[in-house]
Amino acid sequence: MRNYYYTIALLLCLFNLGNNQYSLGQELLSFNKFDNHKQSNEAAKTMTFKKAMEQFGNHYGVSFLYRKDLLDHQLVSPPSLSGDKGKGLEDMLAPLGVSYKELRKDYIVIFSREEKNGNEEDKIDHSQLRFDSVIKGVITEESGEPLPGATIMVKGTNIGTVTDLDGAYTITIPDNIENPVLEFSFIGFSPQEVVVGTQTEINVTLSDNLASLNEVVVIGYGAVKKSDLTGAVSSVKASEIQQTPITSIDQGLVGRASGVMVTQTSGMPGAVASIRIRGSSSLQGGNEPLYVIDGFPVYSGAGFGETGGNARMSGLSTINPADIESIEILKDASATAIYGARAANGVVLITTKSGKEGRDQVTFDAYYGVQKVVQKIDVMNAYDYATLVNEAYTNDGLSPVYGADKMAELQANPKGTDWQEEIFRAAPVQNYQLSFSGGDKKTNYAVSGNYFNQEGVIINSGFKRYSGRVNIARNISNKFKVGTNFNVSKTMSNAVPTDAGGSGGVVTGAMKFNPILPVYSNQELGIYTQVNSPGIIYPNPVASALEQVRESAMLRVLGNIFGEYEFVPNLVGKVSFGTDLVNTKFDTFIPTSIFESNGIAKATVNGGYTTNWLNENTLSWNKKISDLHSVSLLGGITFQKNFYESLMASSQDFVNNSLEENALGSGSVYNQPGSSKTEWSLVSYLGRVNYNFNEKYLLSLNGRIDGSSRFGDNNKYAFFPSGALAWRAIEEDFIQNMNVFSNLKARISYGVTGNQEIGLYNSLPTLTNTTYTIGGALATGFYPNSIPNPNLRWEKTSQFDFGLDFGFFDERLRFTTDYYFKKTIDLIYNVAVPFVSGFGSSLQNIGSIQNQGVELMIGADILAQTELKWTSSFNISFNRNKVLELGGESYKDVGGGDGHLKTGSVHRLIVGQPIGLFYGYVSDGIIQNAEELAAGPVGPTNWIGGRRYLDISGPNGVPDGVVNATYDRAIIGDPNPDFFGGFTNTISYKGFELNAFTQFSYGADIFNYNAMELELPSGGQNVYSDLVNRWTPNNPSDVYPKATTNRSAVFSDVFMEDGSYLKIKTLTLGYTFPASEIKALSGLKLYITGQNLFTFTNYSGYDPEVSYRGATNLQLGEDFGGYPQSRTFMIGAKINFQ
Repeated sequence: MRNYYYTIALLLCLFNLGNNQYSLGQELLSFNKFDNHKQSNEAAKTMTFKKAMEQFGNHYGVSFLYRKDLLDHQLVSPPSLSGDKGKGLEDMLAPLGVSYKELRKDYIVIFSREEKNGNEEDKIDHSQLRFDSVIKGVITEESGEPLPGATIMVKGTNIGTVTDLDGAYTITIPDNIENPVLEFSFIGFSPQEVVVGTQTEINVTLSDNLASLNEVVVIGYGAVKKSDLTGAVSSVKASEIQQTPITSIDQGLVGRASGVMVTQTSGMPGAVASIRIRGSSSLQGGNEPLYVIDGFPVYSGAGFGETGGNARMSGLSTINPADIESIEILKDASATAIYGARAANGVVLITTKSGKEGRDQVTFDAYYGVQKVVQKIDVMNAYDYATLVNEAYTNDGLSPVYGADKMAELQANPKGTDWQEEIFRAAPVQNYQLSFSGGDKKTNYAVSGNYFNQEGVIINSGFKRYSGRVNIARNISNKFKVGTNFNVSKTMSNAVPTDAGGSGGVVTGAMKFNPILPVYSNQELGIYTQVNSPGIIYPNPVASALEQVRESAMLRVLGNIFGEYEFVPNLVGKVSFGTDLVNTKFDTFIPTSIFESNGIAKATVNGGYTTNWLNENTLSWNKKISDLHSVSLLGGITFQKNFYESLMASSQDFVNNSLEENALGSGSVYNQPGSSKTEWSLVSYLGRVNYNFNEKYLLSLNGRIDGSSRFGDNNKYAFFPSGALAWRAIEEDFIQNMNVFSNLKARISYGVTGNQEIGLYNSLPTLTNTTYTIGGALATGFYPNSIPNPNLRWEKTSQFDFGLDFGFFDERLRFTTDYYFKKTIDLIYNVAVPFVSGFGSSLQNIGSIQNQGVELMIGADILAQTELKWTSSFNISFNRNKVLELGGESYKDVGGGDGHLKTGSVHRLIVGQPIGLFYGYVSDGIIQNAEELAAGPVGPTNWIGGRRYLDISGPNGVPDGVVNATYDRAIIGDPNPDFFGGFTNTISYKGFELNAFTQFSYGADIFNYNAMELELPSGGQNVYSDLVNRWTPNNPSDVYPKATTNRSAVFSDVFMEDGSYLKIKTLTLGYTFPASEIKALSGLKLYITGQNLFTFTNYSGYDPEVSYRGATNLQLGEDFGGYPQSRTFMIGAKINFQ
């Protein structure tokens, strides 16, 4: 909110104009002279207007906008501080001949009842001027809000005016002024000059320069001016992400804020994104941030849904991005500790749109676009592949698969089946939103409805959302306010198997399926080619995509009601009740017509029902004790409880495929059903103290006590404190005298936060069911499946932060930089225990990790004082993490193999090293001849034309001539980037606007699982087209090995690739039409957008933004048949009616 700022600006504008040589006759405020002698006789019963305004404002928490030079010295009766606020103000103002209007919430403008200034000596003698033109218009800020009190001057003259409460103005220009130019200015905004020419209506939008200092930033359980902020908080403009085709807000955060690394785990519509704020704080627990939507905490986690692979749907996809007003990302402990046990991974505060006092407004927003896969993997055509297959077989002494006649046929028509072309398509995406908003002095409202439909670039995949939102707030009285935020949504997803690993997944199949085979073995009867042949058994990807049913549906109701009551001035109590009701349904059907069914159709229906309720009770006191001291206190208690139930039913062997999963009773075989029920609860006590001394020195203390049902009996409760100091050095005289900075602030903070995302019942002894054979018959029973740990406690993350905020050139150039150090102790991890105990592992607090890094954000208004404007924003982040302790062990291998590839564990946790390192063999080229083969070492592919690997060590600590997994693997890659960030540029000229967003990441390594087979010339699957250059006696390649049916392959650095990239992520060109003569139409904007336009990278896969394991932490940086990202072109329109 910039209202306080507007007050100062309007007063200065009016003061300057009121002291001009000529009265403009167009002033917003004018006042009569008063008989000061008469007033002095009543001084005993009166006070100055200034004193009365201070008393009235402090009591009711309002600020006033008026001409201080005309009113402050006047004597008035003491204000009435009881009863109706409006009546008391009217009674005090009536003797002065002035009235009032509420400009914004808690800001009141006082103006004269007369339209002309009574000061005759200041009037312009209009009879002496001949006016040639009258110019009208409206001045607004970039958000569209009007700017009252903005100054309009005819350049080179003293002719001018100011805007009224609606930002409107009228100015008359004499005809004796040649080529008039209007100057538009408002303190804290960059001025503009406009040549009048033949225009009669000139509307201007002014850009902020100092406004960012007074911008209100939402924090946990409150809001503060940005200049008073002591913690590390990044704000993301919702407008920057609302013109891009994203399904959920987590996807839109990529590259927008320093310290926030976002990885789009899959290109599947609605897929979850992996978000890490200042690195990973846990090994086995959750690493996603806590989202707080209109005050309701939501943990999205790794997503949901049955997709046939590792890809998951985002729970945040139920929230319409167009409903969002602001996004604040809390990063350091000072900002997050108020959320205690759930804040170790950072907090994302999402505030949805509310109505504003003024005219009712109707907005219609729509866009339509087309998506295509960015690129295809270049694999062999049918003829080259047939040549390779025959060569692999003959090299091993086998008969060729394809005879001379077939080879001749293929040579004449070499293309064959392009399996990628068969599964990829041009897919539409469309979005339609209708919203209503407005309000008056007592009520504000915002209502919206949305329909979003994104079809996937893979056939038979897509995502739909229907959503509605209602936000209403009502001032019952001056002391009592009630309101509600209510969102209901229904999402539906059709998924195809991707990110499945092994030989599963339609993308894996499309890359590797034999191009000689057709899609249908009998197209007339619709009979598919079932599997790849010869070689690895890959299911037909077209059949898998078209025939399987994998539908996910979610119905979600998220909302709250609240009431606020001001007991005494500045002491406000707030009570809120909220709920998050989620119903999910996952349907799966595999028909008999495809290979995956093994000839028996199977159907499964899963249902999940979540009830999450929250009660929060807070008491806040905000008081400016004197000109030097301001205090803000907050205390509260919250209660949250979550219930979840699930059930599963399944049957198989149906008479036919017609009814799919909709008639489980028609299956001949009923499979074992399943059901579950869980619950967890959290009780919390929170408090905060903010102290401001002389607008220079700021102190913030936060604390929260959380009690969680998830932890052991001996550690149910924990205390999470934080403290922060800030010094607004710009307020010091010696800094101001330097005339260098327009803003300078130093911040330092330290605190402790927790992580409760470890699953449920892990501290308790639990049982699971199984079947036993007793007396020749099956019997169901239970057995213990976990070791109880009553001492299981929180993972605790302590964090130190030092930050600087500084600006230059009236805030046209702004910097924010932070250094942080995070250390997490009591890491929760499964520790191996002796098998004689009857268990394989026990969950314990065993280790610690650290993250440290530097963040930088730069904002610049490069061009701001002309019609041509150019603003720029740049952020970059450096993070280094390290494993400090693993319960006494020096390392732990992570993960297992992947189907037929049998890679084993490819990641290793090593004390003293970053999380998620790749650990494998080191390649040493190709064995070229018998001499090299005899020289050794003996490795997994020990033949001429096979790969050679380094012999690193042996049982005695020195190379032993044999390459094996025990002694000859090393660190071969790191999935963590060296740095990442984003770069946004916006250029506007008159109604045109061009916005370009660039995203980058450098230094991360990717294990390309796909390449393990695409570089394996075994004749069992298709390969890269470049393998025509494989090793042969006549072509001794040192890159690609010899063709052989021996499929031996090991995980090595050969398949590690540089995942660095630079993306032109979004490019938008828009045009906003001038204000319409039709009063009902207040705004019209048309725009075109391109997304994922260009990617500059050396990575050979579809896209370097990939995560085969989903939103994981220990197994980052893998690519195995993932759903590719798409390139989108769309056109949109936004229409405002009021």
